[in-house]
Amino acid sequence: MREGHGGAPGLAMVCDFDGMVTDVPWDDVGIADRVTDLAHFACVLDPGSVQKGLALFLFVKENGAAFGWELNLAGETGPRQLNFAGAVLRDRVVLLAALPTRDGGDIYDGLSHVINEQINAMRSLNKETAGARGQRAAVTAPARFDREMFHDMMQLNNRLVNAERELARKNSELKRLSSVLSKDLHLAHRVVQCSGEAVAIANSDRRLVDVNQAFTAITGYAPHEVLESTLKLGEPAQHDPGFVDDIWAQVAERGSWQGECIGRRRNGELFPKWLSVSAIPDDRGAVGHYVATFSDITRLKHAEERWQHLAFYDSLTHLPNRVLFKDRLQQDIARARREQCTLDLMFIDLDDFKIVNDSLGHDAGDELLCQAARRIEACVRDTDSIARLGGDEFTVIVNGCTDELDVMNVCDKIIQAFAKPFLVGDQNVQIGASIGIARYPSDGEDPDTLTKHADAAMYAAKSAGRNTSRFFSRSLGERISRHLQVKTQIAQGLQRGEFLLHLQPEFDLTTGGIVALEALIRWDHPEHGIVLPDQFIPIAEDSGLIIELGEFVLSEAIRLAAELRGGNHPDLCIAVNVSRRQIATPGLTEFIAAELARNGVPGSALIIEVTESMAMGNMEHTIEVLETLRGLGIRAAIDDFGTGYSSLTYLRRLPVEYLKIDKSFVADVDVSVESETIIRAITAMARSLGLRTVGEGIERQRQYELLRDLGCDIGQGYWFARPQPIGSLMQLLDDAP
Repeated sequence: MREGHGGAPGLAMVCDFDGMVTDVPWDDVGIADRVTDLAHFACVLDPGSVQKGLALFLFVKENGAAFGWELNLAGETGPRQLNFAGAVLRDRVVLLAALPTRDGGDIYDGLSHVINEQINAMRSLNKETAGARGQRAAVTAPARFDREMFHDMMQLNNRLVNAERELARKNSELKRLSSVLSKDLHLAHRVVQCSGEAVAIANSDRRLVDVNQAFTAITGYAPHEVLESTLKLGEPAQHDPGFVDDIWAQVAERGSWQGECIGRRRNGELFPKWLSVSAIPDDRGAVGHYVATFSDITRLKHAEERWQHLAFYDSLTHLPNRVLFKDRLQQDIARARREQCTLDLMFIDLDDFKIVNDSLGHDAGDELLCQAARRIEACVRDTDSIARLGGDEFTVIVNGCTDELDVMNVCDKIIQAFAKPFLVGDQNVQIGASIGIARYPSDGEDPDTLTKHADAAMYAAKSAGRNTSRFFSRSLGERISRHLQVKTQIAQGLQRGEFLLHLQPEFDLTTGGIVALEALIRWDHPEHGIVLPDQFIPIAEDSGLIIELGEFVLSEAIRLAAELRGGNHPDLCIAVNVSRRQIATPGLTEFIAAELARNGVPGSALIIEVTESMAMGNMEHTIEVLETLRGLGIRAAIDDFGTGYSSLTYLRRLPVEYLKIDKSFVADVDVSVESETIIRAITAMARSLGLRTVGEGIERQRQYELLRDLGCDIGQGYWFARPQPIGSLMQLLDDAP
C-alpha cells in the first residue's frame, strides 16, 4: 500500500474497462486483500451502493471523468462513506476515493497525484526506450504510444485543475451563502425576541424550549421559570370543559388554531388574549415543535365594551338607545306571548322642550334631558325598561301590569314629577310630559306596530292639552293617520304656494279710523277650499312646519305693508302673530331685518304679537328678542292678555306697546259684570304703564260701546270687518277716516 496524498485517508484503484481491478496504488482503508486475482471493483462496496457504483463506472467510461459521487464501502464495523471520483487513462479507468472533508478538495488532489505519478513513469519509459539502439522498430511504436498517452494525461490533468478551481469557487459561494444564512437566522431570532406578540416554542412533548421578551412582559414569567414546563394554552376553569383539548385536537388535525381565550399572569391576574397555535413538522414530516403566539387584548376588550355601550346606549343620558330598546321589546313580547300575559309600552314626549333647547341653547337642553331621564327612572320599577329614542322622546316597557289603572298610576307619577321646575344653569324651567300607551297584544303583536300605536296615543295626549296621558284606540289611529296626512299636505302646500294672508282691520274706538291690520293665515286647499288656521296650525306646531309657515307670514305681511305704504296709506302697519317656537328659534330678528330691508319699509310698519304664556315661559329670551326688534323700530303686543300670568312685574319688564284683551272677556262684557270689571282693571293698568289696549272679538254694538267707555283704545272684530284679502279690503281702507 502507498501513503495517501497529503495525509488524507483514501484509496485508488486502476481497473480495466470491465471493472476488474489491475492495481491498487493507494489504500488507506484496507481493501487490497479483497481485490486480488483480478477481482471486480464492486466487491469492495456495500451492497446498497453496488448499483450506484456501476453507474459511476459507466459514467466515467462515457464522459471521461466524474467527480463527487458518494458510495459506501463494506467493512467489518458497517458501511463507510467515501467520496469517489474517476477518470479514463487510455484503456484503464482510475477510481479514487477519500473520506469526506470540510473543503472536499482532497480527492481531486489525490487523483491528480496518481495521474502525475503515471506521467512521470511514462517519461522514464521514454528515456529508456530512446537509449536502446539496434531495436528501432521495437521502440518506435512504444514512443508513439507514450506520446499519445502523455498527451491524454496532460489533458486530463488540466481538466482536474479546472475542476479544482470550480470546486474552490463553489466552496467560496457556499461559505458566502452560509454566512448569509447565519445572518438571516440571527435576524429571525432577533425578530422573534423583539416581537410585540408573545412567542412560546415547545418540543413535540409540549415542553417549552424558548420564550421571547414579550412573553415575559405579558405574563410576568422569566424564561428560566417556564422552560421545560408544559405549554399552557389557557385557563381551563375560565372556559367550557374540554376547551383546551379541542384546541390540541384541531392543531393535530389541521396544523393550527387561533381564537380568544383567558390567560393568567404570574401575579394571578386573569387577562384576555388572542392565541395562535401551530405545529412545526420536522424533516420526516412528523411534529417537531409547537409555536404558540398570543397578544394581550385587555385594552381591545375595554374598547369593545365602550363600543358596545356607544352602540346600544345613549351617550347623553346613558339610557338604552333605539337599537337596544327594539331588542328588549322584541324579547319582552316573546316572553309575554309565551306566558300569555300583557305588556304595556309607554311613549313619552317632553312638552315645550324644543323651546327651551332653542332659546337657552343645546347645552341647557342636554342638561334638561339628563334631569328628565333621572325623574322618569325614579318613577318606574326595576323590572321596567326605560330608553331614549332620540331628541325628547323616551319609552318605558312596563311588564306585569294586568290592570290599566296600574299603568295610569305610573303615568301620573311621571307627570307629577315633571310638574316641579327643572333647574337648568341658574334658571328654573317648566316643561311637561305627554304620554301615549299601547298594550300587547290588543294594540299590536310586534315591536313596530306597538311603537307606532304608542306614538299615536302620545300625539292624542298632546292634542288633549299636553301634560297628560292617553291609551291607544282604533279611532285614535284614524285621527293620527289624518294628522300625518295633513302634515304632508302642509309641506306640499308650502312648496306649491297654497297659503295666503287675510287682513282684519283694527279701529281706533274714539276716531273710528283704521290704525292697523292683523295678518291671519289661510290655506287655499286644492280639495277643501279655504281652510282656517285652527285646522292646521296645531299640526304645524307639532311637526315643526310652523317655522316655515311663520316665515311665510312675516315675508308676505312685510310685502303687503310695502304695497300699502307705497299707495294711499303711508302710515298703516300690519300686526303678525309669532309662535312660541318661532321666537325661540335663533335668527328670527335677523330674518325680519333682512325682509324689511329687501322691501324697503321701516320697522314701524310691523307689529309683532306674542301670547302672554309664551312671553312668560322664557322671560329673559323673550325680552332679548323684543328689545332687538324695538331697536329696529318694530312695536310689540301681548296677545290674549288675561288668560295667563297677568303679572304686573313681568309686564313692566317686557318691551311692549299694546295689550290685546282676550276675546273671552269681550264676548260677554255686555252681559257679565265680572268681565266688565276685568276689562276695566286691564285698561286702567295698561294706562298706568303707558300701554294701549286692543279689544278682540267685538261682534255687537253694545260690546263696542262698553269697551270705548271702559277706556279701551282699539277694537277689532266682525262688527267692524271680517278678515279678507287685501283686494277686497282696499275700498274699506280708502273710505276710513
